[in-house]
Amino acid sequence: MMKFILIVLFSTLFLPVVKAQAITNETVFSLITCDEGDEIYSLFGHSAIRVKDTRNNLDLVYNWGMFEFGSNEFDFQMRFAKGRLKYYMAEESYQGFIASYQWEQRTVREQVLNLNYSQKIELWKEIQVNYLPENRYYQYDFFFDNCSTRIGVLLRSVLGESVTFKELPLANQLTYRELIDKQVRKSQPWSDFGIDLALGVKIDKVTNTEEMQFLPKYLEESMSLAIVNKKDGVVPLVESTNVLVQGEKRSLQGFEGTTPSFVTWSIFIVGLIIHILNVKKLSLVFDFFFLLLISVLGVLVFLLWFYTDHQPTKSNYNLLWANPIYFISIIVLFLNRKWVKTYHLVMAFYSLIIVLFWIALPQEFNEAVRPLILLQVLISYYWYRNFNTVF
Repeated sequence: MMKFILIVLFSTLFLPVVKAQAITNETVFSLITCDEGDEIYSLFGHSAIRVKDTRNNLDLVYNWGMFEFGSNEFDFQMRFAKGRLKYYMAEESYQGFIASYQWEQRTVREQVLNLNYSQKIELWKEIQVNYLPENRYYQYDFFFDNCSTRIGVLLRSVLGESVTFKELPLANQLTYRELIDKQVRKSQPWSDFGIDLALGVKIDKVTNTEEMQFLPKYLEESMSLAIVNKKDGVVPLVESTNVLVQGEKRSLQGFEGTTPSFVTWSIFIVGLIIHILNVKKLSLVFDFFFLLLISVLGVLVFLLWFYTDHQPTKSNYNLLWANPIYFISIIVLFLNRKWVKTYHLVMAFYSLIIVLFWIALPQEFNEAVRPLILLQVLISYYWYRNFNTVF
């Protein structure tokens, strides 16, 4: 987090003093795409628009990925967690924008857009309208309204029917979740696990070409495939591509630590052995802490669904297995009542149904979740079978 704060503060030192001015036919508009970084905030890259006119000494970057930190870091984290962190569009000098990526050694490319003068005027006008104080702030949504989707909407609005965006190779094949998995599953499996846990069924929708543009890499690919109608015929929308910063090559298979699947299967195996050995006190201790973990995860999923403004965290089927109701299961472990045995049987069947109908659910669970649900079946069935012998 501190690294991110330093980068943002460093960039603000270079905020432009050049005011909005009339452009010429020599003004060049470019889509800037920044490759993924190593930190959680940079895992999916970034997009911006560059406006350059050498004759008028104009070189600006319009960036929809800025936000205010607030009075302190705790305030920032709370607003972010609740989905109430307002993002805004910033006008930056090119030197200031690119400096942070040089520091992080992240590759940055620009695609010079093949626009006629009237299109340049229209695009410039729309950028200035977006930059008005009453328009520049917006409610950020990672999947549906971010720095990349805003640019895609802007370009489609300005270019209209003069441009044709061809279908991306992966269009209508992968969901939002699967596109995210392609980015982080191998390189940052724990981030992938957290994303899959926190986000609900809304991101299990299959994406078309336009919807895929929530990721900067697919907006860039869409631009490279697009064609535009001109007086002299049909030409590519991207006139040329330039590498502005040549950063370090990052591997998507660089993770060498313990994966979530390894941890959860290890927990399952340990739990299985403990319950097979049938050591009641040891089983009681293990089950207490396991059910406590599941309950805490359930509270997290519940809060993200009902007490934040994040739309992708709504309708989260993870609440089926990670549910605060397991706090009741913890209490039941220590009760000696006639209905307790029935409770354990019901919970065993409940967890078993989740396992059996896993594939039929409209939401995809992370693969590391399966052993946790299987262990819930095992624990409930164990206490159902051994209730009379324990008490």
